[in-house]
Amino acid sequence: MFRRFGTIAGVTAKSSVLNSSTMSLHRPVASIFNRSFSSNSTLYNASSSSASSPVSFNNIGSTSAPAQDAGSSATTKSVKNEKVVLWKLNATFNRHNTLLTLVAVVEDLDFIKNNPTLSYNEQVMYYLRLPHHPKIHVSAGQLGFRKAQRAEYEAGYQVTNKMFKLIEERHLLGPKDKVELVLNKFGKGREAFLAALQGKEGAKIKPHIVRISDDTKIKFGGVRSKKLRRL
Repeated sequence: MFRRFGTIAGVTAKSSVLNSSTMSLHRPVASIFNRSFSSNSTLYNASSSSASSPVSFNNIGSTSAPAQDAGSSATTKSVKNEKVVLWKLNATFNRHNTLLTLVAVVEDLDFIKNNPTLSYNEQVMYYLRLPHHPKIHVSAGQLGFRKAQRAEYEAGYQVTNKMFKLIEERHLLGPKDKVELVLNKFGKGREAFLAALQGKEGAKIKPHIVRISDDTKIKFGGVRSKKLRRL
């Protein structure tokens, strides 16, 4: 009697579990069926209402897509109210190459308006570290100098001349724009750069220069340096 009662109890328990599972499974199926049926009905109504026009679905798709793209592009693209405060001409004169990079220091005029929750110190740090956007980069390798030729005086002179020409062609500097020179290291191209700047090649760039700084790292202590190569 105990075994029969146990089996009966087990069967009833299983049947109750199955009933609960089937009840829980019926609900999402019914909801999905209702959704699909409602979507089919809308499509059927749209097709029946536009039976007179032969290309109704193509017309609907072609008109709705550009409207969404225009709205999304309008929301994603935001024009910043920026102003170029300063131009920096970073010049690196390695032993093997000459590198020149023109950088625009940009200020967002609506920064405080768009970030009202920033503290006073955070606002000061923004203006002390304004964003830098590189505009032009020229090296001796770009002009066709290879290997040991990139370290020569002529390569540095040609790189400087190319940089000044690009600045004039693209009309980057306005009448009141300021330029800062940042020199680094003491390769042969340094003398060529200063000679081109003081000559006729830099006649239109020199009036805009307001500051010249040297960013060369000076070794003070540290580990023993590598032995110099002597030929």
